Amino acid sequence: MPPEDMLVHVHSRKLPCVLDPVLVLSAPYGFALALRLTQVVEPWLTRAFWQLIDASDWVMPQLARGREADALQPQGEVLQAWIAMRDQTDAGSWPFRWIGDRFAESQLKDHADDAGLIARYEDLAESLVARATNMDGRGQRSWPVIWDPLQASLDTLALSAALDAAVVLTARSDDEAPWPVQALSQAGIVATWFDPVPPESLFAAERARLRDALAAAGLACLAQRLPPLAIVHVMANGRTASPASATLHAEGREVPDAWSGAQAWWYAL
Repeated sequence: MPPEDMLVHVHSRKLPCVLDPVLVLSAPYGFALALRLTQVVEPWLTRAFWQLIDASDWVMPQLARGREADALQPQGEVLQAWIAMRDQTDAGSWPFRWIGDRFAESQLKDHADDAGLIARYEDLAESLVARATNMDGRGQRSWPVIWDPLQASLDTLALSAALDAAVVLTARSDDEAPWPVQALSQAGIVATWFDPVPPESLFAAERARLRDALAAAGLACLAQRLPPLAIVHVMANGRTASPASATLHAEGREVPDAWSGAQAWWYAL
């Protein structure tokens, strides 16, 4: 075969990226942002995202009752766009990944052979919620009661940790820390803020890579109309609860804390 007739295909694994539901449900560009991102990252949707989509018939009338504008408040038209995509697209054709309530309801794609991923996520999510049981909703905005951004962020963080500290793409508003960072604080986990990002660190290389990816996806102008974007990483210590310890938990006894000694970092994108 002549060299000019040869076709070489190199498959490069994209960077896993957990999409904060607060960001991809915000008005009016969250849906467009998520779709563009599928070109350059491996995008993950959270269980909290799907719970809001499934409850949209109850949520959207509340969103329509005029309330003070909020750049990070879920919007009815964005929900409608996601619902239309869900209704018109076969689940196997979705460019996104997610962990559902069961394996059959999950979309793992390249991670389908990771038999422990769902169990790891479930353990991390349960343990993180247990740490944050004293969350009192301080700072919560006038969003629908069913949509608590701090509670949703716990799910985002657990998914990131289950994916080995995967990038969380989120946003901040009014000079406040992003919701996932606030949720970490509520759970007693301190997130190190890099401002600026140390140029000698690998976070600086990651930031440059992500900025280049967003530009390559044609998001330069769209990003100017979004709240300031931020990146969060959280790494748990990996001591997730076993089935035996789950039984002890049900009996009211102490179980290993998967988040003891966890570390987190964040920076502006």
